[in-house]
Amino acid sequence: MGLGSRGSRAGATELIQVHMVLGFVVRVALVMYGEHHDRTTSLKYTDIDYHVFTDAARHVAAGNPPFLRHTYRYTPFLAWMMLPNVYIHFVFGKLIFSILDCLVSRLIYEILLLEGQNKVMALKCCFMWLYNPLVMGVSTRGSAEAVMAVLILLTLYMMKLRLNILAGFFLGAAIHFKLYPVIYCLPLYLSLSNNPPHDYFWRCFLPNYSKMRLCFGTVISFFGLTGVGLAMYGEQYLEEAFLYHFSRTDTRHNFSVYFYLLYIGADFNIPGLNVATFGPQLVLVVALGCKFSHRIDVHFGLFTQTVVFVTFNKVVTSQYFLWYLLLLPLIVPRLAVSWQKAIILTLCWVGAQASWLLPAYLLEFHAINAFVPIWLEGIAFFCCNVGILMALISSYSVVTFTHHHHHHSRKNR
Repeated sequence: MGLGSRGSRAGATELIQVHMVLGFVVRVALVMYGEHHDRTTSLKYTDIDYHVFTDAARHVAAGNPPFLRHTYRYTPFLAWMMLPNVYIHFVFGKLIFSILDCLVSRLIYEILLLEGQNKVMALKCCFMWLYNPLVMGVSTRGSAEAVMAVLILLTLYMMKLRLNILAGFFLGAAIHFKLYPVIYCLPLYLSLSNNPPHDYFWRCFLPNYSKMRLCFGTVISFFGLTGVGLAMYGEQYLEEAFLYHFSRTDTRHNFSVYFYLLYIGADFNIPGLNVATFGPQLVLVVALGCKFSHRIDVHFGLFTQTVVFVTFNKVVTSQYFLWYLLLLPLIVPRLAVSWQKAIILTLCWVGAQASWLLPAYLLEFHAINAFVPIWLEGIAFFCCNVGILMALISSYSVVTFTHHHHHHSRKNR
């Protein structure tokens, strides 16, 4: 029995390794196609951000701060990571992102096995990331989301292994890299409570050994990395990489439901506009973080928080969708959704994006005044996202209820 299960485990491990290689080969093909596409057409395949990273790396190679590159608003370590683009080849960074992408799928697989899922289910879920066209597109176009994805999944993986200082270390690095994972601190902290589910909720906030280890790792890592950045590049680093994001009002067209309001309001100094747009986002993120903070629900908590954070944000671009698509494979085994419903929800989501892209294309490339259609499409996309999230929450709560119910009935027996 033991030998058989060990053999099947080895078989599954070999299978995922084959798929990781295959996923990487597909991505390399896309990178090579991108190079050809960029040389031959005016509408470029490579993301503008990738040129920003590479230019910043050139400044670093010349011994200057990466922030000399206008619009470089990231951690300085990303520019250092892109140095092979300068010294070896322009596509090197895209290959790094592609390797990290494949590592993400492996982490999804390992986390699901630790949760007690069978190997077939774990494999299917990791394919949702590995062979996702949007994920492949974002990484091979040169967006750095894969770095973020690896840091977040390493956090969750270390928490499953109860290595809370290491989990904190990766969480701190993720927050340093991009500020948004700070929303995960609340549910991850609460998930380490020893309290039974029916106990007073405020007791979940009381510290214990595990929570203190998580906090210690997070604080050391975040302030350590940020401190190194500050020591190297001073005020300029703080201003570009951190403070800018708090005052940012991007009036360029994007998926956000607030886009047109901010676009019109750019000429008028409307007091409290930032706070008004941030309020609903904050309330929902905190509420969902508390609601799904139990150890068995925490991945669903992170997923719902991320969907709300992105959907209610002032700026929404395609890269942001990866923030919640990353967590989707971890919750799929716990969703009571039929294939038909899953396909309908996916088509709604993709359709709402596609219909937004037409007026955006007309505005961007043909200078046609399509601001109102873009805004209306943004509202439709917002409603679509909220509807999908409600559908997922309702199909999830059934599963958790039965889980708790079995648990209690087993205890009573």
